[in-house]
Amino acid sequence: MLGTFTALSAPLTVSAAPTLTNPAEIQTNFEVALDAFNAGQFTQALNLSQTAANLGSADAAVMAGYILRYGKAGTTDMMAARQWYEKAAAKGHPDAFVALGEMGLRGQAGLTQTDAVSWLTRASDAGRTDAMRALSDLYRTGQGVAPSAAESERLLKNASQSFDAEATKRLGDSLFERDPQKALTHYETAAKAGHIEAAYIAGVMYAENFEIRPDSARSAALLKQAAMGGHPSAMADYGLLVYQGYSAAQSNEKAAEWFRKSAIAGDAEGQFLYAFTLAKGEGTAQNFEEAYYWALKSGESGVDDYDADRQALRQGLEGKLDAATISRVKARL
Repeated sequence: MLGTFTALSAPLTVSAAPTLTNPAEIQTNFEVALDAFNAGQFTQALNLSQTAANLGSADAAVMAGYILRYGKAGTTDMMAARQWYEKAAAKGHPDAFVALGEMGLRGQAGLTQTDAVSWLTRASDAGRTDAMRALSDLYRTGQGVAPSAAESERLLKNASQSFDAEATKRLGDSLFERDPQKALTHYETAAKAGHIEAAYIAGVMYAENFEIRPDSARSAALLKQAAMGGHPSAMADYGLLVYQGYSAAQSNEKAAEWFRKSAIAGDAEGQFLYAFTLAKGEGTAQNFEEAYYWALKSGESGVDDYDADRQALRQGLEGKLDAATISRVKARL
């Protein structure tokens, strides 16, 4: 999809205009508008896309709708955006179907959730897996349509069979409680397609789900994949495996680096583990002030044993720091 644009001073209309009989000329008009869009010249892109749309370009109509919908040129105009999208939809453009469906979900430009179901169904029938996922949610929750768990699952399966990793992951979510083994199969399939969250869940399931046969090597591989993909919790969990040398080559330095990355990414457990390594000077230079900062930032876990460890670390560090340093750290927070 494209971007957003400033409304013109005169009201926008999408009344019928003469169409070019030469498809190449229509495409050229659209490409000129696209060049302006890609250059960030959104006002010019809007003018050009409207001209190209009136000459018959469905792609240009989608561009005009997008620019107006998101106010890329300075002013948002939902009604005009809807008109341009409908112009593209009349030519069967799947992006327009999806955009109108999204607007219906948000109640924009007079569109309703019932409209959203209609437009997203057309997009789904055109093969758009993002529309299949959105429709699945609507059927699951009964928004704009009678609820149907079977239809919700069917749509996810269709999207998954079209190699949509997010849909495959969501199939795993839907089965997690009632059939963990099938859920794991979907999570691993999504992980193979590069879905980081699915890799993390599968890695944890191999380590902690009592209905799954434990597989420490597989767990470590999946957690490593998720960690390398930037998953904050996976960085902490995989770092712990590296620290312990459990199904991973032991390295205090690499473990400390994973903890640091997890801490910076905002994971509370990673923050505590990084504080721990800084306090001990394992794999990184010992630094009580930084350790205290991350220990405080990690907050409370809600698990008594873990929180006792956090409190013990904080108290121990406070005994090594003067009052001025403690105040400085707290001010940073």
